[in-house]
Amino acid sequence: MIDLDCLKWRVRIEFSQYGSRCCFGWIAGLCVALFVLVAHPGHASEWDTVDRTTDGIQVLRKEVGDSTLVAFRGIGVVEAQLPLVATVILDTNRRLEWIEGLEDSRIIRWGDNNSFIEYDHIDMPIFMKDRDFVSKITMIFDLSKTELVFHYQPSDDPSVPRTDFIRGELIDATFILSSIDDDKKTKVDASFLCDPKGSIPKWLVNFFLKDWPKKTFRNLREEVLKPDISVDTRFSKLLKRDR
Repeated sequence: MIDLDCLKWRVRIEFSQYGSRCCFGWIAGLCVALFVLVAHPGHASEWDTVDRTTDGIQVLRKEVGDSTLVAFRGIGVVEAQLPLVATVILDTNRRLEWIEGLEDSRIIRWGDNNSFIEYDHIDMPIFMKDRDFVSKITMIFDLSKTELVFHYQPSDDPSVPRTDFIRGELIDATFILSSIDDDKKTKVDASFLCDPKGSIPKWLVNFFLKDWPKKTFRNLREEVLKPDISVDTRFSKLLKRDR
């Protein structure tokens, strides 16, 4: 494996060639979330807005203590009902269609009705080793606000042994889905903090992650329009009129 620290000049050249194929686009998202978070995304005073796109996506960033990593956040509206958006985010098979660089995504096991362990494998450019991540995802339902939260945290679950890939760490990620416009649309507030580990310089991680909110929102908006989505029954009662 090539030592990336000794080849920073090559990194700059290769990443410019790979463009949208760069694995950091997936981190997403997830994640939404790929629309990925730091502990309390609701405290806007802690975040700095760095972009507002013409298609209604607000991008924010936040320094994280003494770490050289930066947390990123995206806020925007998806023109689909909350149960449909939640279904797309939960469906690990569907993620392969809209999260860049994602080679494998699967639920390893459910802890209870609202939490599960997930495995994700990310395809990296040819001069870098692939990464994989193991996370515990908790779904938090708030029917009074018509809101659903996906909260991702790192996990060392023994049922997911180490592979030949470098095991990264999804430090904190959250998708907050809120039903708006008389339950016709969904506001998504997604934040993300990740360390891919290995020899990738932190400045390079931050450079590519800064665009993940825009890529994630736009991909999610396209994915929810596909006609073959069946709403997961876990989310069918989230709208007020369906309770």
